[in-house]
Amino acid sequence: MFDAMIRRLHHAYPAIYLACHRRHIRDDETGAIVTAHQASVLDHLDLHNPKTLSSLAEHLGVGRSAMSIQVKKLVSNGYVRRRAVPGEARKTGLILTEAGNRITKQNTVLDPDRVKAMFRLMPVSELESALQGVEQLARYAKILNRRNTRSKVS
Repeated sequence: MFDAMIRRLHHAYPAIYLACHRRHIRDDETGAIVTAHQASVLDHLDLHNPKTLSSLAEHLGVGRSAMSIQVKKLVSNGYVRRRAVPGEARKTGLILTEAGNRITKQNTVLDPDRVKAMFRLMPVSELESALQGVEQLARYAKILNRRNTRSKVS
């Protein structure tokens, strides 16, 4: 029953992503360009809880050396800071700086200008029903994520 629906989603989603995804982010304050990959790294860090380079690389599915290169750029650009991991004297963690936090708030997967251009192509009646459908998918995606998180903890 679901196979045809899955095929429809697999066909539709990439078209939206390819038309509207951000290629890079420009830091509103400095004008510096942050790549989508660098923004993805920033999205996995926060201001207070340090994450080790190894755990970050593993989570993102890249090697430690590749992650080290990205982190070095983010540190030199002032978006990430190294800090000791509490309770782990020999480990160094990575946290966002205020500038890095600012970038994560500016970062969205879809470019608002591209999405607006797509919306302008649609009749208003279709746009509303399309948005309702996406919102419903998102609601159930969040439920699935919560279930997956719980099963990893158990």
